[in-house]
Amino acid sequence: MKRLYWLALVALAVLPYLRSIGSPLLYDDRTLLDNRWLVKEAGPVSVFQHDYWFGTRHAGSDLYRPLTVLSLGWNLRAMPTKEGIRAVNIAGHAVATLALFWMLGTLVAPGAAWMGAALFAVHPLASEAVLWAVGRAEIFAALFGLVAFVLFAQHGTKADRGRWRAPVSVAAFFAALCFKESASTWLVIGGAWIAVDRATGGAPVKRVWARALPYGLAFATYYALRASAVGWGRLQPPGLDNPLAEVDGATRAANAVLLFARYVGKMLLPRTLSVDYGFDQIPVVALVPWAALGALAIAASAIAAVIVLIRRGHKAAAFLFAFVPCAFAVTGNLAFPIGTIFAERLAYTPLLGACGLAGWALASIPQPSLRAAAAGVLVAALGARTVARCGDFRSLTALSEATAEASPRAVKALVNAGRTRLRLGDPAAAQPLLERAVGLRPDYAGAWRVLADTYAALGDEARAGEARANASAAAARATGDDEPL
Repeated sequence: MKRLYWLALVALAVLPYLRSIGSPLLYDDRTLLDNRWLVKEAGPVSVFQHDYWFGTRHAGSDLYRPLTVLSLGWNLRAMPTKEGIRAVNIAGHAVATLALFWMLGTLVAPGAAWMGAALFAVHPLASEAVLWAVGRAEIFAALFGLVAFVLFAQHGTKADRGRWRAPVSVAAFFAALCFKESASTWLVIGGAWIAVDRATGGAPVKRVWARALPYGLAFATYYALRASAVGWGRLQPPGLDNPLAEVDGATRAANAVLLFARYVGKMLLPRTLSVDYGFDQIPVVALVPWAALGALAIAASAIAAVIVLIRRGHKAAAFLFAFVPCAFAVTGNLAFPIGTIFAERLAYTPLLGACGLAGWALASIPQPSLRAAAAGVLVAALGARTVARCGDFRSLTALSEATAEASPRAVKALVNAGRTRLRLGDPAAAQPLLERAVGLRPDYAGAWRVLADTYAALGDEARAGEARANASAAAARATGDDEPL
């Protein structure tokens, strides 16, 4: 019977993505994988010596994901097809689902654990990480982070047998970091576990922090390797991708909390999905008064909810509730601006906690038939939305059109959709999208260039010349990367 539960989770994780197996590799996938160094030379040593984009036009970035690069390189050598790339991502998602079931099984009843893992398996907010080849960074950072966390949390329990658990846990955490830098958020998640455990009569603080020291050393080792390859500093992201990079720290932090609420909203109702939320899809809210007031209200509500759950004896629920904001500690734009203001792929790890909490809530329904019906409806609805989302990736045209429709104020999304229509020989359809883009961001040289080509295709040389002049002027003022995806 136990094997059936595991097999059912694998099936739920795989089936919604089957229609995407033959979909083309697009945008960042194409940029990274059309890379001779990655295909021919990347090895277990060399990947630690270069940045993530080494060998591409984006080389020299401050991204450092050696194991992601290595896995893609090996994937291309073993299965050099889009089907092979996607199969590994889908398999990774299935294993991550099983790892979540394992983690939840240490916290809640088996039924609640299975329902939480089932919701994660089919949740459409996880689809961006699965559908992009480069999204495996999120998948494997979450997978190895789960392994590291469970082995850490089991210390001192009945399940803690053998001295191998501690070193394996630290090694898994280090591997998670090497798949993606944001895996450092597992340190924060571990801290949340320690706090909740201590609040409910757990291990003394001194003993816990002594156990935590090896993870700090693993992080320091990773960061030293990263510094040797890309330097100690961070590059400022372009405002076109992340408008929060252009505001002061207090405004950015307050908006980060508001964005957390937006992520939670998409976890609850993932109706509209997009691969681009850049300027000006999510406008920056002024600090005074609304951003500050909204952020304080959201933070106070979250803290109060955790306290209430602890006082009522719901240790697991309190931890899973805290898990979600803690998992955004690195990618939420709170401490520093990252490369994007908002991205669904960044919700992959936080979704682990959210789905676990949902499983716990479903298990609290007293009537078994009603509980099963509620879980079945949710799994079916979320799975259907994921299947539909896979259809958006069937071609460049489909994805660019879906993105422009879902993010009608995202300038890059508009330019990509307009450029696609132009390449398809429909400049009249491209024109309004591109004119909207330059209206939103007049200093975007890339948008003016595509608009100039569009006017030329329509036979309007006067307006084409004017657009080229605007492109040149904008390029002269540009301080960051202004190219479309």
